[in-house]
Amino acid sequence: MPQQLFDPADVQKTFSMLTVDSHNTTLLNEISLRASVDDELSFGPFPPGYHFVRAENRIAGIPNEHFELALVNEITKEIVYYNRVIYQKDAFLNYMPVTQILIWRSPKPSHRGVLRDLPGKVFSQYLLEKYNVIITDRHQTRDGMSFWQSRLYDAIASGHHLYAYDMITCEMRPIKRDSDIGNQVDWLWGDEEHHQNRLAIISKFPLPVMD
Repeated sequence: MPQQLFDPADVQKTFSMLTVDSHNTTLLNEISLRASVDDELSFGPFPPGYHFVRAENRIAGIPNEHFELALVNEITKEIVYYNRVIYQKDAFLNYMPVTQILIWRSPKPSHRGVLRDLPGKVFSQYLLEKYNVIITDRHQTRDGMSFWQSRLYDAIASGHHLYAYDMITCEMRPIKRDSDIGNQVDWLWGDEEHHQNRLAIISKFPLPVMD
């Protein structure tokens, strides 16, 4: 599992484009004209004034194929939820999972209702349904670690296939029951260098994919 980011300055730098109003407005202007993906979502509808947009491969500095999802409030002219997702081909898995590399939501109380449970719904009802396999990011905050643990429990309840995976050694540890999650926490999460190569996987089918 990715190393945890304990330095608040690092986290703030990552989120500054969204937490600072001027940066949020700049990003909104860049992606607000992209096609709505409301019709692809299996949850909703959203309250009046809110809609989802999706931008494809907009950021030149990201080497992977990627897309951005954002929930926009047209009344207040701001992004209230943002999710940056990359495709990450893995030869051993014989598949191209997706990875959420940045998730942010507005802390403003006026948006709390629409944002409640939204990250989990986007994960399970949009990304997993559309792309079949999701793996963890290599760099996560404590909140990110907690979010993923919740998704693992949800996935077990839904009957999906879960694994703890080392990208270097290709070791795969099946996670089949709730107790397995707790047993794999120390193997997946930590501050040692090898933890950067250990990922959690949620899949709709067994892995690796057989030709």
